[in-house]
Amino acid sequence: MMHSCRSSMRVVVMATLTCVVCMVHVHAQDPGATGEVKVQMKPDDWLWSASWEKTGIGFADAGAQITVDDTAYGLRPLAPPAESAVEDALGNATETSCSLGAENLPLSVTLRLRRYDDQAIVAIQGEVVNTAASPVSLGDFELITPSCVNLGRPGGEARVYIEHSPGHPAMEPLLATKDNAEVVLDADSSGMLTVGFPTGPAFTAGFVTSQNHRPVVHIRYAADTAEALVTGVARFNGRRLAPGERVETGWLVLRTDANSLHALETYGDLLARVTPPRLTPATIGWCSWYAIRLPISHAFTMANAQVVAERFRDLGMDLMLLDHGWQTGDICGDWDVDTADYPGGLEALAADLRTLGLKLGIWIAPTEVSETSQLYQEHPDWMLRDASGKPAVTWTWYWAPNPKQFQIDATQQGAYDYIVNTFSRLTKAGASYYKIDFIAGCSGENLYPADPANVRGWDPLRRAMEAVREGAGDAAYIRYCQTPPLLSTGLADGVYATTDTLDAGTSTWPTLKEVFAMSSAEYWIQGRLYNHEACDLSIRAPGGTEECRLRATMFALSGSSIMYSDDMTILPEERIRIMQQTMPGFTKAARPLNLFASDMPDVWHLHCASGNLEWELLAFFNFTDEERSFSVTWGEMGLPSGISYIAREFWTDDFRGISQDALACVVPGKAVRLFALWPLLDRPQFAGTNLHLSQGQAELTDLNWDEAQGTLSGTIHRAAGLRGHVYTYLPPAWEFARASAPVQHLGRGLHALELVFDNADEDWEIIARRKCLPEQHNATEPHLNQNTATDEHGL
Repeated sequence: MMHSCRSSMRVVVMATLTCVVCMVHVHAQDPGATGEVKVQMKPDDWLWSASWEKTGIGFADAGAQITVDDTAYGLRPLAPPAESAVEDALGNATETSCSLGAENLPLSVTLRLRRYDDQAIVAIQGEVVNTAASPVSLGDFELITPSCVNLGRPGGEARVYIEHSPGHPAMEPLLATKDNAEVVLDADSSGMLTVGFPTGPAFTAGFVTSQNHRPVVHIRYAADTAEALVTGVARFNGRRLAPGERVETGWLVLRTDANSLHALETYGDLLARVTPPRLTPATIGWCSWYAIRLPISHAFTMANAQVVAERFRDLGMDLMLLDHGWQTGDICGDWDVDTADYPGGLEALAADLRTLGLKLGIWIAPTEVSETSQLYQEHPDWMLRDASGKPAVTWTWYWAPNPKQFQIDATQQGAYDYIVNTFSRLTKAGASYYKIDFIAGCSGENLYPADPANVRGWDPLRRAMEAVREGAGDAAYIRYCQTPPLLSTGLADGVYATTDTLDAGTSTWPTLKEVFAMSSAEYWIQGRLYNHEACDLSIRAPGGTEECRLRATMFALSGSSIMYSDDMTILPEERIRIMQQTMPGFTKAARPLNLFASDMPDVWHLHCASGNLEWELLAFFNFTDEERSFSVTWGEMGLPSGISYIAREFWTDDFRGISQDALACVVPGKAVRLFALWPLLDRPQFAGTNLHLSQGQAELTDLNWDEAQGTLSGTIHRAAGLRGHVYTYLPPAWEFARASAPVQHLGRGLHALELVFDNADEDWEIIARRKCLPEQHNATEPHLNQNTATDEHGL
C-alpha cells in the first residue's frame, strides 16, 4: 500500500508561500480545458508544485534525479534559477532554468521549466553534459521524481490511458478487483498517460518530444484516496556519453482538462504542433492473409483484383496487398519474390494491377532476420545482441521451416543501408504501400546495439523506422505495427496498434473484443497524427450478418484504413453490399463516449457534415451474447438540450421519428446499431441514405431547398451499377406531391426514394406541399395518408 501524499502536498504548498521564486497565474483560453494554473517553486531544493483551479487538480513535490554509472544522484540547485520569456512550437512561455548538481556527479545538468500563459500547460526538459575525463553510462533521468497528483476526488472511478509498451494502448482502472482483492494500478506507460473520470476532470503527463531516449511516465495509485504518484523519466538505458558530449531530453508536458476525452485529443494536438504529421488519407484495399494465408500467387491475386476493379474500385478501393508468403522461403531477411508463385516478379504483377486501376502493396517485417536467411549468414554482426555480446535469438518463426529469429541493428550504418536498399528496390518494382510487421520486436530493452552510444529499446526502433521511410520514398504509404506516437508522427501514414482481428466467426470473438477496446483507446490519434488502424478485416462466413455488420461499422467509424481480407471471388452478395457501404472511408474517428467509464467503450459518437448540413451518428456495439439496452442523452454527446432530432437506424431501417433529449435502443447480442440524428426542421428535409454508413457525408454532393416550389433536391455520388435509397422527412404540416424516382412512404413522414445509378452521379428531387386546412380541401382531390406505404413517382 502506498503512503498517502496528501499531507506532504499541503506542507509544501504552505511552506513555499514565503519563499517563492516564481508564482505564475495562467488563464486558459480553451473553454473546455484547464482554467487557471498556479506554479510554485522552492528554489533551495528544486521542488515545485502546480495547481489547476477550475479542475481542482494539484501536482506537488516534483524534484529531479539522475542515474549515472548505476549510481542515483538527487539533484539540487547550484545557483539561483533564472527566468526569461521564450517562444517555441507550443507557443509563448515563461521559462525558469536552473543548473543542478550533486556531490561527485560527473555531469553538469540544466533543467528548464516552462509555463505557457494562454494554455495552462507546464513543461519540463533537461540537458546533461559529461564533465568527466572518461565516458559515463546514463540510466534514468527523472525529470519529475515520484510526485503527488491530487485528482480532487476519490480515484476509484478513474481510468488511465496508458501504453504498456511502444504502441500498445490500453485503458486501465486506477483501482481494480481481482480474485476478490483490490489491485491498485502501478505501471509504466510509454510516452504519456491520461488519468480521467467518466464525467469529471483529467490529468495528462506526456512527452511531446523524445528523440534521444525512451520516454516513460509511471503512475502508482494510493487506494481509497484522491492521489497518485506520477514520475516522468527520460530512460537512457545505459547510453554511453563521451567526455564533453551533451544530450537533451524531450519535453514533458503537464496539463489538466475538464473533460477526459478532450484531454487525449489536446495531447494529440500538442504532438502535431511540435512534429508536423503527414495526414495521408486512409486507404481501402484487399489483403491476401485471411483470404488464403501462405499459398498466394499472381493468378490468385489477379482473380481478386478483377472483382475489386468491377465492384469496389470506383468507390475508393484501389490497393492489392500481398501479405506474408510472397517472399522466397516464407522467411525474413532476404525479401526476394518467390518466382514460382510470381513468375514475372513484382514488376509484372504491378503492371497487371495498373491496367485495372489498382496499386500494389507489400507486407514486410524489415527488422526480423531468420537464421536460415542469406542476410544472417553473411552479416550476423548486424544483429542486436544479448548482454554477452552474441546475436540475440528473440523467438522462433511461426511458419515452416520455423527458423530462429534475430533483430537487425539499424543503428549500424551497414544494416541501416540494407533496409533502405530493400525498400528502394521494392518501390522500383512497383510497390507503393507497405504493411510493416513485427518492427516493435527490435525495441526490447534486453537487446544491445553494437555501439553503446545508442539507447537500448529506442534507437534501434527509431533508426529502423527512418530507414523504411527513406528507402520507400515520401510518396509511399507506410503502415507501421505497434510503434509509438512519438516516433510515428511525421514518419507514418498509419499505425496499427491492435492485435490481429482474425477470421470472421464466433471462435475469434474474444480477439475481436480486444481489438475493439484497443482501437477505441487510440481514437484521438486519427486525423491528428496519422491513421490509427486495426489489422485486416474478414467478413465472410462463418461470421453471421450481425457480426459482419459490427466488424464493418467498427472499422469504418474508427476512421481506420480498411484492408478487406477474404476471397472476393466467392464472397456472397450480401457481404459485398456491406463492404460497399463502408467506401470511401471516414475522414475522422468517432469518439467512444464511455472510454473512461466502461471496460468496453461501446457507445461511439461522430459529428458529420456535408456542405451546410450537419448531423450526428451514434453507434451502439453489443459484444455480449444477450440483447442489451442502451441510452444516451444529448448532453453526453456534447449537444445542447432542448433540440429535437429525427432518428433512423442504418442497418435495419428502424425509424424512430422525433427524439428529444435522449435516444434509447435495444441491441441484439453480438450486433451493432447505427443511428443518424438529424436536427428537426419545420419543412421537408434530407434524412440520409442506405448507401454509406455516414448517411450523407461520403455520398451527398449537393442539396437544395426551394421554399416557393416546395422542392427538396440533391445529387448523390456512388458508382455506376449500384442502387439504394435516399430518405426524406416531411413534417406533419407537409404532404408528398411527387418525386423524380419511385418512392416508398414508410410512415410518420419518412419517404424513401429509390435510386439506380446509371452513372456515378444521380440527381433526385421530391416535391411537397403544405397541407390545406380541412375546410379548404377540394372534395375531388385525393388526400395522401402518409402512413400508407406506396411505391410511386407521384399522385
